[in-house]
Amino acid sequence: MQGAALKDTNAWREAALRALATLVLLAVAHSLPVWTPLLRLEYDLLSSFTAPVRPDARVLVVGLDEPSLAALNTAPPVPRRLHAQLIDAADAAGAAALGIDMLFASPQTQADDAALARALQGRMPVVLARADVVVQSSQVGHYLQAVPSVFPNARQGSVAMAVDDDGVLRRAPRQDDALWRVLAQAAGRAVVPPPPGALLRYYAPEVPLPYAHYTQALDPAGTLPPGALQGRVLLLGQNTPVAGVDQFATPLRVLGGGTQSGVFVHATALINGLTGDWVVPAHPAGPPLQAAAAVGLVAVLTRRWRGGRAVVLSLALTMLALLGGLWAFLVGMWWSTLPTVAGLLLHLNLGAAGSYLRERRRREQLRSDFARYLPPAVVDALAAPNAPAPALQGERRVLTLLFSDLAGFTVASERLPPEAVAQALNAYFSRMTRAVHQHGGTLDKFIGDAVMAFWNAPLPEPAHAARALACAQAMQAEMQALRAQWQGTPFEQVQLRIGLHTGEAAVGHLGSHERFTYTAVGDAVNTAARLEGANKVFGTGVLLSQAVRDALPPDAPERAQLLWLDTVVLAGRSSGLAVYTPCDDAALVTTSLALHQHLLAGQWPLALARCADWQAHARQLAPQWQAHADNLHARVQALAEAAAQAPAEPVVFEARALDKS
Repeated sequence: MQGAALKDTNAWREAALRALATLVLLAVAHSLPVWTPLLRLEYDLLSSFTAPVRPDARVLVVGLDEPSLAALNTAPPVPRRLHAQLIDAADAAGAAALGIDMLFASPQTQADDAALARALQGRMPVVLARADVVVQSSQVGHYLQAVPSVFPNARQGSVAMAVDDDGVLRRAPRQDDALWRVLAQAAGRAVVPPPPGALLRYYAPEVPLPYAHYTQALDPAGTLPPGALQGRVLLLGQNTPVAGVDQFATPLRVLGGGTQSGVFVHATALINGLTGDWVVPAHPAGPPLQAAAAVGLVAVLTRRWRGGRAVVLSLALTMLALLGGLWAFLVGMWWSTLPTVAGLLLHLNLGAAGSYLRERRRREQLRSDFARYLPPAVVDALAAPNAPAPALQGERRVLTLLFSDLAGFTVASERLPPEAVAQALNAYFSRMTRAVHQHGGTLDKFIGDAVMAFWNAPLPEPAHAARALACAQAMQAEMQALRAQWQGTPFEQVQLRIGLHTGEAAVGHLGSHERFTYTAVGDAVNTAARLEGANKVFGTGVLLSQAVRDALPPDAPERAQLLWLDTVVLAGRSSGLAVYTPCDDAALVTTSLALHQHLLAGQWPLALARCADWQAHARQLAPQWQAHADNLHARVQALAEAAAQAPAEPVVFEARALDKS
């Protein structure tokens, strides 16, 4: 319970730190130069993808365009008498008002100026353009200077546009004397003033604004449908995109749209004002607070980090934010989703980075924990990205355990200085460690001059018994090489004794909080240690239990090389245990296995025959087994006689009790 509570506390702490770091990075990103271009790009995309059909606000643009100039066989500036004719024709056609997006800063001929002046005094309201120009000066950097009109008594409206520093026109002209506003007032139309920070609502370019060529407006009765100008507010301006005069880049450029003539921009502002169709930015605190809430929510839901779940949640919240931002834009509010999207992306990347670092720490910790026990290849397998984590707190698992000890080492070491003993031990442990690692074993510990190792943990090893047996034989080969090096020293007669047993044990990181080690404990461990000592009784170098033999595959060649020795009761145990030792004498192995089967079946005459076979074989080819064969024969002879004297009484081959060695 305490472990689960600690994990939960750590998860909450990591989530809080991740969310806090995300918000800090988001604040840093907000101050970077790239933030403003990203915000503008978001607005441009929203403007382009949501551009609605232009509402009918009774506005019509009259363009002084290339076809009109060609028909008039003239070039700008056109004679002002033509403008006067257009005003009179629009007035006669019932237009509500006319705004002229042209600067009349220089006089033309007296007749032209007089004609236009008379037309400006007519019944229909006419608003002329007024502009301020930037003047460079040696005294100051620059200043604005109004361009005076040659018609000072006429209504005038400012055509100034607040273009952003990237050259795109996004902001609504808010000045009280803006051309669109003065024109609407002159026409008697009510307008909705743009709120602070208002942006222009651009309309779908594929649905053109009501438009008339300049030459058509000169003769509306003959060139336009009846009533085409009736009650409309007209905006006259130059519309020559090829020449690049009075052209503005708009947000629609992100979808391939070109520039717009200034007269169309003024018409857009006029329609926005007449219909109240402005785009108003949200409160500056709104999007950041939404971002903080989204980051906090995803941090809580992913406090126990899972990469796939984090991606799904982040995508879901991102889509929700984008849909909300889209809906808000459609109803007239620009609620930027950039902070939310950037925050979720930063949080996802921080979580992924944290997950990577945790995985890296886990792998390094595994390497550190197991490098002392395992060969490098096994450590690499444990630390692999997709490898299952081993149970470090202890688990029950079937292991094959190995105990080895040096018989006679203590006596021999008393005759040498400590430095020589340490040098000999280092050489011995190095060879034994290499043998264990080469056979995929886990080196548990050194106990004096003893070695403990096991197989099938922390990684599963199906062939754990076979590998442990092969390791024991390799250790004996290494010991033989060591004795050759120790010729002439007290260690040259030292013998290596090894015990092997397969059984269930608890394995994991065991110990105190201050000091622990990866080890195995249980009855199987004690049995393996007792088998190592039992080698002394049989004069063997490797002694293994029936459980090890049973763990070998039935067709394994190692089974055919295991000599049955006896059934023994080890110190501290109450039940008997059949023990074996590796043997290259195939005939003797066959004899021993047959003897064991006869003893289990109570077939005493056959058992005696096999004992005789063993004795005969030992006398001729294996004298080291002579005493053992004689001992077995005597025990079996006694059992056979007992069975003959009392046929009704059950007679069994009893396990041989061994003292603790």
